[in-house]
Amino acid sequence: MIRYSKEFEKKDLILPIALLVAFLNPITQGLEFTNPVIYMLDHYAIYGAGVLLGYKLLRTNFYLFLLGAIPAGFWHIPLFFALGASFVQYRAIEELTLFLGGLVAGGYIPQMKLSGKVGALAVYMLADSILSIFFILEYKQYTHECYSFLAYAPSQLPFVGISMFAVMNVILVYAIIKILRNASIF
Repeated sequence: MIRYSKEFEKKDLILPIALLVAFLNPITQGLEFTNPVIYMLDHYAIYGAGVLLGYKLLRTNFYLFLLGAIPAGFWHIPLFFALGASFVQYRAIEELTLFLGGLVAGGYIPQMKLSGKVGALAVYMLADSILSIFFILEYKQYTHECYSFLAYAPSQLPFVGISMFAVMNVILVYAIIKILRNASIF
């Protein structure tokens, strides 16, 4: 079940809209066909915009939270990653499902206990760290060596892994500050 939250303010739209505008424009979209760093940052931005909006606008349940996490994993399976990075029709489906997944996942976060939030953050950090390591090690499954239609070369992948670790650290610091503020430590 999805319910509308009345805690919403117009200022809550600023960051999600900025993320969507920054990554859903022809210039950025064009770069994503040849630059895997921008393509990966797009995933964070689109899913993150959905999470932020869902957090403020919706109230969902645990099952929708799990359903919302599926696109984040699915689009990083090598074949689907390559299809989304190479063809505009797959990219449209990818970005729509990432956004909607973030929306319904974000709608459950306010209802989670602290242990659930920490657990979800830990699972995200583990999964993202594993994928980052794959990129740093230049796994050919994410390059044109495995999928001829994909424009990414193995030498481009370490930068993707490094950028992912940078984003993870920003998210981790934000989460720690949020948790400490809620615990009245700050």
